[in-house]
Amino acid sequence: MKVSRLSFKIASWTLIVGGLIHTVSDLATPKTAEMNVLALQMREFTAEIMGSEINMLSFHQGFSLMMGLLLFGYGALNVLILKNNQQAQLPSNILGLNIIISLIGVALSINYFFIVPILLTGIPLIGFSISLLTKNSNK
Repeated sequence: MKVSRLSFKIASWTLIVGGLIHTVSDLATPKTAEMNVLALQMREFTAEIMGSEINMLSFHQGFSLMMGLLLFGYGALNVLILKNNQQAQLPSNILGLNIIISLIGVALSINYFFIVPILLTGIPLIGFSISLLTKNSNK
């Protein structure tokens, strides 16, 4: 069961690191002249959503920061699950959900992003899968 717990821990911490990297890179990205022009265009493009007018720059920024927060939170929740179940086997339903979420994350990353998000969703997919496959062994 040690392999199962170790792979679960690596997968969970990878999500936490991914959330931190996402948030820091979003906030610390240098502003170029091209990015400033694009930001101005996004700020000028507005939409009314449920009675509130919002510009696309705020919408994009909010989604980006929320993504970092949720990656961090999902990883942290899994670390707490591991910590609170030190003597018990990891629940199959949680492992299954983690695999499904990670698999969808990998598919979205491959379709829309670049190598770093692919790795930061692929490592959890592999880790949670190994954890499920080895949870009943004595290793």
